Amino acid sequence: MTTRVSTAIIRDLHWTRFLILLGPILLYYLNGAIVPNLGVPLLDIPPEALLTDGAGYTEAIGRNRVLGAFLFFTTVVLVATLAFYGEWNRALSPEARRNALIGLVAVLVIVSLTMIEHRDRSLEVWRIYHQMGNGVIEAVLAQGDLRYCQQAVTAGSVTEFVPRPDKRFFLFWRCTDNPVFELFRLILGVTTFLSGLGVAALVLGMILSLARPHADVDLEIRALEHGRNQRAAKRFLYLSGLMLSTGMFLSLSWMQWPYPMIDAKAFPAYKEVISAVLFYNGVFYTLLIVTGFGPVMMLNARYSEDLAMEALQPAPDTQARPAAQDASAAEPSPPPAPITVRLLDDWKQAHGLRISMTEAIQALVATTSPLLTAFAGGFAPL
Repeated sequence: MTTRVSTAIIRDLHWTRFLILLGPILLYYLNGAIVPNLGVPLLDIPPEALLTDGAGYTEAIGRNRVLGAFLFFTTVVLVATLAFYGEWNRALSPEARRNALIGLVAVLVIVSLTMIEHRDRSLEVWRIYHQMGNGVIEAVLAQGDLRYCQQAVTAGSVTEFVPRPDKRFFLFWRCTDNPVFELFRLILGVTTFLSGLGVAALVLGMILSLARPHADVDLEIRALEHGRNQRAAKRFLYLSGLMLSTGMFLSLSWMQWPYPMIDAKAFPAYKEVISAVLFYNGVFYTLLIVTGFGPVMMLNARYSEDLAMEALQPAPDTQARPAAQDASAAEPSPPPAPITVRLLDDWKQAHGLRISMTEAIQALVATTSPLLTAFAGGFAPL
């Protein structure tokens, strides 16, 4: 019966909780300033210093990997978005729903502006593939063709496919004379948009797990709703780890696109450059998770402590009994048992609220440490 009543309880969330989203947004802008200004935005190595001749057909190896990784990443983002919708649609106040949508739209506007900038192919507008070399990616992808950017021309009984550079690709993209490179730029632009959508959906879903019934609601119902919120928070945390892994796999796939064409002498140094870039990206995406999810998990853990203290604290002393009552009733009652950490933990475990601040930190580390450890192992001794 308690469950039936709790499903009718509307959870509310103060608008200040949505300010947690500012952490990932500021980190996103900080990352956009660090790499072009403090890093190595353009690896000053021309294609002829890296690539070998006669290996153009191996371009297909990298393209298939990138397409597969892109489909995998897109699927994970869609799952994350559906998870956010499920949490957004669960007994929220109208104000909380409105604020969540405002936050989602704000993030999508920001990343859409970045996506539109991908139209510019000049070096004045920095793109992540410039770290691979000065024109290296363009030279590698120029080895392939796209059937989409070709048209069939029949001369007698012979049909040939010729380029059609005027064919529109998607919004601002056209086929041009290097269609595979245009496909790659399109994938990067869409990935930017999907990354913003996925991160916003996951962080906002975590923020919505802070929504609570009003304080006048029965304690057991509030504990039940908080337990459901913590379960949802764990779900978003694990989804963030999955999206982080698939996003890094996609980055690894396109950065390794030139591998089969790299000269044997230049290959070790180029591979170390890729490992270093991936390590930085892994740190960046990990910080996105920590800045967005860390405050939410800490607040959830503190609320669990508050509920446990409220449940275990003794009730206020009642009024003194009238003198007319039986004298035996005037005997002093035994002092209440002291509240201990063991009692707090037992109550939280009984109500599904066992997670503490320490366990919240452990969950964050467990989600991100395998990725960082894998890339940290790529450091070469000096």
